[in-house]
Amino acid sequence: MSVLTVYTAHGCCLCDDARAELDVLGPELGLEVDWVYIDGVPELERAWREQLPAGVYRGRKVFKYRVDADLLRRRVLESAV
Repeated sequence: MSVLTVYTAHGCCLCDDARAELDVLGPELGLEVDWVYIDGVPELERAWREQLPAGVYRGRKVFKYRVDADLLRRRVLESAV
């Protein structure tokens, strides 16, 4: 199973939206979603706070702010070839 890392924070409404969408897309695409909370981690706050939620798949950012389901599907399919 491939891993999609999602940077998130508590109290982030866009992150809640992403979670709802990924609860469906993750199983569909065979993805394990690893939720990384940046709260209180200075390095992560600096890198990700202005982009939340942000998804990284195989070292590439595949979304920020909102999940782009079509792009995520393409990235997963590309990596399967």
